[in-house]
Amino acid sequence: MLPKVSKILYATDLSESAKSAFFWAMSLAEQYDASISIIHVIPDMVEIMSGSMGYDLSAHFDADQLATYNKDGHTAAMASVEERVKSVYNEMKDELPSCRVDLHHVVVKSGDTVREIVAESVSNNYDMVVMGSHGHGAIEGFLLGSVARGVVNKCAVPVLTIKLSDLHKTT
Repeated sequence: MLPKVSKILYATDLSESAKSAFFWAMSLAEQYDASISIIHVIPDMVEIMSGSMGYDLSAHFDADQLATYNKDGHTAAMASVEERVKSVYNEMKDELPSCRVDLHHVVVKSGDTVREIVAESVSNNYDMVVMGSHGHGAIEGFLLGSVARGVVNKCAVPVLTIKLSDLHKTT
């Protein structure tokens, strides 16, 4: 029996390779009559700042203030993701008229990016994940970015990773 693709999880970090991956996700959704849901993971800003400063901010600041700080970052990230996704969708919607992208339901999580993408793929029974990849180092063409590599290694469903150079190669 051939696999059925009806739900695609598109993971974005708002990079150019993520934009390229969105084109691929839209093309696949069009071909399989699948829906696309979107996830963006932001780091826990308090945790990042605590680590970079070498001490726990929660020991020096009120927990409510820190929660508000993270919530503000979350709200700003949500607006950026929605704006970016709508912009890319508008570029392609005429070419892919029946592509179903839920632009009103964008999942923005805070925490470990790999863990959050994998958890979302499991909790909502996605058939595949589509995301951009970033190569790092001298042998960039042979390496996936660390987030893409982590998702590929830990995800129970197929993961399609798209390099920036793959932009618009939808033949």
